[in-house]
Amino acid sequence: MASADPPQRAAGERLSADDWSALLTRDLGAPVEVRYGRARTDVVSARVDPRSGMWRVRLNGMFADAPPTVQAALGAWLRSGRRARKSAAALDAWIELRLTRLHREEPSELALRPRGRHHDLDALARELSHGTLLAELERRGGLPRITWGRVRRSRSRRALRLGSFEFASRIVRIHPVLDQAAVPGWFVRYVLFHELLHAALDEPRSGTRRVLHGPQFRQRESEYVDFQRARAWESALRLER
Repeated sequence: MASADPPQRAAGERLSADDWSALLTRDLGAPVEVRYGRARTDVVSARVDPRSGMWRVRLNGMFADAPPTVQAALGAWLRSGRRARKSAAALDAWIELRLTRLHREEPSELALRPRGRHHDLDALARELSHGTLLAELERRGGLPRITWGRVRRSRSRRALRLGSFEFASRIVRIHPVLDQAAVPGWFVRYVLFHELLHAALDEPRSGTRRVLHGPQFRQRESEYVDFQRARAWESALRLER
């Protein structure tokens, strides 16, 4: 059951959670309950109550300032997911821009843990941070924050991501499965180089999905001193998780 159209807002007026409930109820043609939260990883989460058919949506509070284009994009994304490609791209771009600003204005408290039992990520980063790579990192705000990630069980080897770079917060996380005596330091250094290269080559997105491994990235990565050895070692990787 769709509700009446939500009231028009004055320019600059912020959307309340109730405003969003009315907007999404109209767009989805089903009852929607929206609540604001502070999560910066899952800035949008939604589920449908199987008994009542009620959508329960949690949004980061930054959605209070969402312009009409983003309001429409969120409704389209909830209806159709990634099939709504233009809406998903517009939503992704706006979220990333707002998260980048949020992390700059209100840095999140993060307990960094770069020193592991077997490998020190800070020491490895110092080995990498020189020459062209260092200059590129400096132009984009300096060396990102680096830490070992949390231990999480993955159901398959394919699901294992050895490292990640979070563009908005500029944090590099290396999977703790690599902090083992059986893993050579030069391989951990290669994984760290891969993520620092993302940080060095990052460009602001402009309404489309970011190209993560474009030609320039592939070329630079292939020139890394341990590239062939690391790729061969990774292809035979067998680690206790």
